[in-house]
Amino acid sequence: MTDFDRTAPVLVGVGEASGFDLESLWPSPTLLAGSAIKAALADSGLAAALADMIDCIAAIRTFEDSGLTMGTGSPDNVPAAYALAGGISADTFIYADVGGQSPQALVNEFAGAVQRGEFRAVVIAGAEAIGCVKRARKQGVELNWNDPSDAAFDNRVSGYPILSRAEIRHGIVSMPLAYSWIETARRARLELDLDAYQAEMAQLWSAYSDKSLSRKHAHFAAAWDADALIAAGDGNYQITEIYRRWMVAQDAVDLGAALILTTAGLAHDIGIAPEKMIWLTGAAEANEPPVSERANISGSDAQVFAVNAALDQAGVTAAQLGPVDVYSCFPCAVFAGMDTMAMPHRANGDYTLTGGLTFFGGPGNGYSLHAITAMVQALRSDGSKPGLITANGGVLTKQAVGVYSAKEPKFAWPGYPVQGFHNTPLPIGSAPGGMGKIITYSRPASKDGLGDAALLLEMADGRRALAVCAAETIPQDTDLCGITVQVTAGEKRHSAALV
Repeated sequence: MTDFDRTAPVLVGVGEASGFDLESLWPSPTLLAGSAIKAALADSGLAAALADMIDCIAAIRTFEDSGLTMGTGSPDNVPAAYALAGGISADTFIYADVGGQSPQALVNEFAGAVQRGEFRAVVIAGAEAIGCVKRARKQGVELNWNDPSDAAFDNRVSGYPILSRAEIRHGIVSMPLAYSWIETARRARLELDLDAYQAEMAQLWSAYSDKSLSRKHAHFAAAWDADALIAAGDGNYQITEIYRRWMVAQDAVDLGAALILTTAGLAHDIGIAPEKMIWLTGAAEANEPPVSERANISGSDAQVFAVNAALDQAGVTAAQLGPVDVYSCFPCAVFAGMDTMAMPHRANGDYTLTGGLTFFGGPGNGYSLHAITAMVQALRSDGSKPGLITANGGVLTKQAVGVYSAKEPKFAWPGYPVQGFHNTPLPIGSAPGGMGKIITYSRPASKDGLGDAALLLEMADGRRALAVCAAETIPQDTDLCGITVQVTAGEKRHSAALV
């Protein structure tokens, strides 16, 4: 390297760790993250020299600290604990906001920070040991991952709404139920019955399962036949009307990942090989209101904005992409990306580098660290085309996208992700009454059958409304989309009856 942009942000080290290869029966997130940091340092080829440059570490927020406590406790200063476990020191500690968008969003942020000279090198690390916690509960083992600290850190919790209070009151109390709304709305838009749509999801997920076999740390790697994914065998029990277990993210993993950002100039100065450097060439971010308040229920306007804006910033088109990883907590998240990029000749399995959050595994907010790790490895292997990562938080709520290249871009990255997406929330009627048309719905499933239907409605006056239709009033195998119901307002929860 002689003539290059010294300030350009580059990834120079990536690493992963899992319970598969750690000598610990009960691996904590700190142990996993520390092991991943050491792997990322080693991956650079110059671990000691790179470690000396690191002056900031950002940690992905664990589920334990995301309002979903598992009773294990957590270090008082998670990024500092990760740094200590990884054998590095830093002056600045960041604890990221909730959401699966955070790994790519942090890359976008700190790529700009190193480019501006605010930091020399930044580690981004994350880990989850939910699999460990579940095993411990079954065996009656008590885990204590508390770690006292009085060191200062930037603790980021935005409080951005994922589910509205009205949605929760009307039965949308989990991610599978919330995503079922989007999935069912997409099915209705495509005019597919439930069987046909589940077959489409199964074809996609079957291809994803095949890709999981290529990743060392994939927790649920297996080649699933599409027919098996919509059948009841092998623990593939029904979760909602539209989803079975192996159609959704699996969180029972013990996984950690880390990556290291610096500038091309500093990397060159300490002797990191040019072929190790992966350049960020485009980035964008966008947020949506809660699902019931969006004009588009069957896709993601925020993702359309973010993908296209990132590609435009990078100066490439979707057709020019090589490796791609579209966030894959549920099939509709992938379909949204596929619809946006409009590449009909791209195979289903070429929208993931890992097998996705079902077959690789979903380590809380940190999955995309693993996707970016796989991206770096893919581009080092074949850098002839750029790659794209989408990262998603909430219910297709928070989007962060990155475009990467094994080659220095023709023009300098501007130092910031494209933002500016705005989606005006639609008002939800607080006391709806009269006739309403069902836009989409969601029904939980159990061994006793399907439960009450959580309805999103368009009322006669054009306003949105929420209501619940009792399970015992719904005839078996009824598709509720497009049906007109009689809505009765309640003090906190509104009801609907088929007419």
